This record gives sequence, structure tokens and C-alpha cells, in this order.
Amino acid sequence: MALTRRGVLLGTAAAALAPALTTAATAAADVTPQSVLWDGNPARGTSVFDGLERDPGSITVANDPQGSFGQCFRYQTQDWDNGKERCESRGLRNPDGSVLRLNSSYEGRTLYMGWRALWNVNPNNAWIAVYQLHISGASGDQAKSGPFVLRTVGDGMLHFQLTSPAGATRHIWSTRFPVNQWNRIVVGFRVSRGGDGWVEFWWNGAQQRFSNGQIRYPGPTLWGSHINHKWGVYRSGSNSGTSVAWLNRARMGTSLADVAL
Repeated sequence: MALTRRGVLLGTAAAALAPALTTAATAAADVTPQSVLWDGNPARGTSVFDGLERDPGSITVANDPQGSFGQCFRYQTQDWDNGKERCESRGLRNPDGSVLRLNSSYEGRTLYMGWRALWNVNPNNAWIAVYQLHISGASGDQAKSGPFVLRTVGDGMLHFQLTSPAGATRHIWSTRFPVNQWNRIVVGFRVSRGGDGWVEFWWNGAQQRFSNGQIRYPGPTLWGSHINHKWGVYRSGSNSGTSVAWLNRARMGTSLADVAL
């Protein structure tokens, strides 16, 4: 299904329950694939990632539990006595084993990351992060997390949370947290340490408007040494039971068409 670039305003930015936006036009750059920079093909196993964080948990390749999309990455974490529970993949690797490092060499470039996600978690029990674009190498008083994360805060909602280098965070988009169903996600962003950075977001094929009423939210997307894409389950220690996340057809490219689902 082709992803769309334009839409109508959400009814109320504060409510931000994210209905699909209506297509008005599709830019030529979005219908012609330009360059797939990274393909998270499960046939390569977990070598597609720079690292694995299993505290506790497991990250494996397994068949789609709903029988639709073949092999996927499966993330599982469970209770332990050491506080927060994290089972995430971190960063990207090329087929030759080298790390695809999103650092200053990417400043000024626009990147798109798209994937399918299925979550079997309890969105009403404390906070859970299911995707992060995460800073590494932050210094001084810079925020050690961000620039953005998809998470619930125990309120039954899925929030797109934006973080600034100074540490201020805000929810810029929200919807009901969907459990046990596949969803298609694309995050587009301009890599920048300054105010010319921005993020755009597609949910199940439709571009969304943020809390500012726009399809683009401005802000730095890089500080520290580099940024890492992270998928999985990262949750408060007050959660209980087993949480599972599934990842399918993750790709990063330089055009929306590269990653469209």
C-alpha cells in the first residue's frame, strides 16, 4: 500500500488520537525508490544489528505468529529483580559486518526508516518503550536519551515523544496502543544538530499531523556522537509478566518509496 505525504488536520491536537490523513498529492520523489541504505532481512539473523541488549530476554528470528509476513525478529523480556527490563536491538550493520554509524557524516541528509510492528504488552501497566531513535555519546548536560521514542506511559496510549538536547520532552502525537495486531510505521527525519532538523511520521500508510498541527515537527535529531535505531521492549521494573515485540521488514532509505509498506 503506497504511503501518503499530505493530509487534513487532526480534529484536536491535544487529543491527538491520530486518524488517517487524506491524500492530497504525492511528490515525485516519493514514488521512485532512491536508495535503500539498510535492510533488516531476518535471513541474515541478528547480524543486521550493531548490538543486542538482553537484560533480561531473548532476540530471535521466528515466524510471524499471525501467519502473514514470514520470518520476523522476536523480542521477549520478562520479570527480574534488577529494576528496569530491557530487550532491544541497537544500531545497524551492513551485510559486510561493518557498522552503519549515523553520525556527523549524515548531517543535512534526510532519512526514512520503515517497519512493521506487532506488540504483545500491557499498555496500562507503567511505561514501555517499543522503538527509539537514541543518542549515544551525549556529553555534559545533554540529554542521554532521545531525540524520539514510541512509548506508552501506562495510560493505554501510544505516544510519539520528542526530546531536546537540553532534556525537555513532549508528546507530539498519540493514539490508542494497539495490542496483538500488525501496524506499519515510517519515521522520516533530517539529521541535524540545529533547528533545521525535523521529523515526519506515517502510521499505517497515512502521514500524521503532530501536536503543532503540521506534518513536520522541527528540532535537533543528532547530538553526542551518533544516533541508534532501537527496537524491542524497554520497560519499567514495575511491569510484570512477559512482554513480546515483533519486527518485520525494517528498512532505511533516502526516500519514502524505499521503505513504503
